[in-house]
Amino acid sequence: MSLIVTPTPSKENSPPARKRFSLKLWIGVPCALILALVIILSQIDLETVKENFVQRISQETGLKVAMESIGFSFSHGLGLQLKGVKVRSPEGNHFSVERLHLLAEWSPLLKGEFKIKSVTLEHPEATLEIPAPLPKVEEKQKSQPETKLIDPEKIQSAASKVKSTRLSIKKLIVSNGKITLIRAGTAKQVSLSVDGIFVLNRSPGEHLDISASAVKVQTGAIIFAGDGIASNLTEDNAKISLNLKSNGFSWEEMQSVLDFLEHKETLTALTAVDVQEFLIKAEIPVSSLSQIETLQKQMIAHVKLKTRNAILKMDEKSYPIEALEGEGILEKGILTHNFSGTALSSDFKLHGKLPLFNLDKDATSHVEWKNLMLEKLAKGLPWAPTQGKVSGSLTLTGPLPKEKEPFPGKLEVDFQVEDLLLKPTDGAHPIEVIRLTGHGDFNQGLLQHEIHTTVWGSDFDIKGKLQMGQGRPVLNSRINWQGLDVSQLPLPSTGWQASEGKLTGTLTLIGPVPGAGEKFPGQLKTSLKFAAKNLKLQNKSSPDSPLLALNQLKGTGEFANHQVNYNIKGGTFKGTFQSDGTIILSASGSRPPVLNNRVEFANLDLSQLPLPMPATAGNISGHIKLNGPLPDAEDLLTGNLKIDTNFKVTGLNLSTDTLPIDIQQLEGKATLDRGRLKHNLNGTMFGGKVKTKGALLFQKIKEETLITADSDLVLDQVNLDWLPLIHKGTPSAGTVTGNLKIKGPLPTNGKISPALKLNGILNASKLVLGDQQIGKVKLDFKESSSTLTQVQVELERIKLGDRGFKKFVGLLQITPEKIDLTGGQVWPMNGLIKLVGDFKPESKNYRLKFKGDKLKVEEFIPPDLMGPLQFSGAVTGKLPQNNDSPGLADYSRDLSGNIKIKLVDGTLPELGVLKNLLILLNPTSVLNTGKTGLSYDLLAGDFKIVKGVVHTSNLEMKGPEIMLTVEGEANLVQDTINAQVKAMPLQMLDKTIKAIPLLGQILAGGKKGSAIETYFKVHGKLSKPKFTLQPHKTLLEKPGSILKELFKLR
Repeated sequence: MSLIVTPTPSKENSPPARKRFSLKLWIGVPCALILALVIILSQIDLETVKENFVQRISQETGLKVAMESIGFSFSHGLGLQLKGVKVRSPEGNHFSVERLHLLAEWSPLLKGEFKIKSVTLEHPEATLEIPAPLPKVEEKQKSQPETKLIDPEKIQSAASKVKSTRLSIKKLIVSNGKITLIRAGTAKQVSLSVDGIFVLNRSPGEHLDISASAVKVQTGAIIFAGDGIASNLTEDNAKISLNLKSNGFSWEEMQSVLDFLEHKETLTALTAVDVQEFLIKAEIPVSSLSQIETLQKQMIAHVKLKTRNAILKMDEKSYPIEALEGEGILEKGILTHNFSGTALSSDFKLHGKLPLFNLDKDATSHVEWKNLMLEKLAKGLPWAPTQGKVSGSLTLTGPLPKEKEPFPGKLEVDFQVEDLLLKPTDGAHPIEVIRLTGHGDFNQGLLQHEIHTTVWGSDFDIKGKLQMGQGRPVLNSRINWQGLDVSQLPLPSTGWQASEGKLTGTLTLIGPVPGAGEKFPGQLKTSLKFAAKNLKLQNKSSPDSPLLALNQLKGTGEFANHQVNYNIKGGTFKGTFQSDGTIILSASGSRPPVLNNRVEFANLDLSQLPLPMPATAGNISGHIKLNGPLPDAEDLLTGNLKIDTNFKVTGLNLSTDTLPIDIQQLEGKATLDRGRLKHNLNGTMFGGKVKTKGALLFQKIKEETLITADSDLVLDQVNLDWLPLIHKGTPSAGTVTGNLKIKGPLPTNGKISPALKLNGILNASKLVLGDQQIGKVKLDFKESSSTLTQVQVELERIKLGDRGFKKFVGLLQITPEKIDLTGGQVWPMNGLIKLVGDFKPESKNYRLKFKGDKLKVEEFIPPDLMGPLQFSGAVTGKLPQNNDSPGLADYSRDLSGNIKIKLVDGTLPELGVLKNLLILLNPTSVLNTGKTGLSYDLLAGDFKIVKGVVHTSNLEMKGPEIMLTVEGEANLVQDTINAQVKAMPLQMLDKTIKAIPLLGQILAGGKKGSAIETYFKVHGKLSKPKFTLQPHKTLLEKPGSILKELFKLR
């Protein structure tokens, strides 16, 4: 139907009849059309249309369609309204719509045909099942053909079917639609609300376009809105264009979608983010949907992103990205990106180009950051930054690396650090880095670096190369520093540390970097050159030890193949030293280092060395050679390290609390090899000369080191005043001269082994040991066998306190079991004492036989007795052990034996304990004897000793004044006495009987030879005894005899 419009005349020229006709025409035509439409519609059978419509759609789409009712609708124009439409696909997907409005075309309708112009869906609902992801295949199956992303042929076939179908739909309007996506095999689902207008444009040719506008897709709080178009869908150049923009949404609001898509594992590092804007524009050729690689090559996309408050979590540590915004453009497979933002309180920019499919093509990326807060970086480092800011840039150019391959392109980095403060986790002193700048270039696996910093008061320059390839990185770097303040170095809390000094040097590192688990430096070849001034070292393990001062120290060193070559020299202790050699280290660290070194020193001031005994003066020069594995300190003497040395000491003066020790000169050489020390020493010291030559053998048994000697010792007028510093029981004065051959184990823990053999003569003179003095000593060590050592001892001019002896001689025969004394003779000032005995060092047991004749008792126990003395006897005992100051009780505890003494024609100048006894007998006799002493004709007795208890039954003293007999015992250990004394005061009785002869007969009881006897008990402390008179024995025993004689007088 067409409508032809012709020009109309003007009002002035138109007749009135013509006007009325036009008005009727404009009113009549619409009415006629409406009437005709009503007539046509009344002729349409809607039920038939419904069945034909359902049948037609099912045949052409393969869908199962059902509807509740159909009727005419005029709400959107003339059309049909379908209610309760339900559609089911062969795959089981469901689609339903509450009301479906089909808007008809007018022209076909006037011809009696019903063609759909547009479709409006009100409250449509669809349920779609998303296939489950394919299981991971084995490595060998990965070569199978890749599944197509979307088959373009299917899209073109569907478009052709739409184009060829008799359905005349041109527009599809979706209102309040709902799509429910279900993940196959799971209970996961997500709901989408959809609104939009979709227009189908069919050209007379083969073209088919579908445009979308006012599109709105929403799930939860996430909304995407925009438009798009799919053009030329039936052609090879078909493409899809879209333009979508989201609202703002948070990380929590994304979780349900991510969980449904099962892509959360790809975002595990992201723990929070607020998306403020997300926009995507894309043009996608339909033919590119077959494969991801083709899609990346041919699609054009523009993405704009704006986020806030993102948090990345890596290695249990969180990193905030406060803001991020920018855009990316994908074209021809290259992603051009430009982003900026704030992370870790630092502003950064990122831009560049990134190929997504052709990884062999160069990618470019440039990152700039400013004022990055270092304290917000990863924690748990040995030296964690507590303050500091870093700014810099990073540029990458080159193809992206494949999996497990190094970056093959170029990298350039520059950085500057300000106000850096590093604090160790072990509480050591923080490190302040005043300045730190650096630059690095990486190209084809080679990193060239240059770093400049100021730390520890020194400028450091680091420059070199790092080659990274298939194996371990290979380093070639040099570190220079000037004026390093060593006191600021983070040194260990034990051992030797530098407290003062400046250090300048160069360190070069060449070779592969140590791998995981490999100790530094591994296979690295290192070289060091250094110079130090005014160094002071202190042993932190011994805070009281003196400082070690090095006024200068310089040297070089190299390390390669686990071997150190070095050469150092310096000045210390007012002298000089130099050391060079090699040190071989074990690759596994299981074996000790092997040394081959030489140390030379000259004119070292011994007064500044930390010696065990402080020195006030002295110098030493010499050298030491070391060759062999380095043992532990406790195994130095018995290890396999060979030590050769020679030295010369002059003017050594050792200061002690009691006396100075002067060593005018001492020189010699020694070699220690596998526990054997060969030595040859001579010197002038202690006022004489000393020379020794031979060997010492060191053996470690359990925790003790035993020393066996095979040496010659020559002494010439050596002063002995230094010996008490070594052992308190040695002479404090005297000199010694001698020539000895020493062979056997040396004393250990103060014990002398019987296996020690000496051969030669020692002569000493003027020995002083406390209050004991010996004018001359001669020890003649005779030839000995493996089990016997013989020493002839001669002592002259002996003074023990206030007692003197002219001479002592004796032969000591020493075996591993005991020491025998034979031919022992002691000459006091009067008489002779002969001695024979033995001593067992292990058990401390001894035996002694002695006999003294023509002696003077006052030489031994003055002033208690005076007169000639004879004694003899034999005793056994055991010397006290573990007692530094033994007394009489300690020596007497195991003492046993027999002793016989005899004194004649002597006196007791001092009465001592007898004074108490004489007072009981006759007080006046004490006065008389106190002036001249108590004389005796005989004092003798036998004593038997058992475990420190002395028994006697015949001790008697006969003299002109008194006669005593004693019977009892004395306990030397407990200091007690229990004895009975019978006394007869002869002097008073003799005078009375001479004046009155008859009185003697009466007192004697008529018996010839009888006299008055008095009995006493001696008891209490042996050191202070008590005397008690026994009257029942003294007065009552003879009263009848006396009375009887009195009666005879009548």
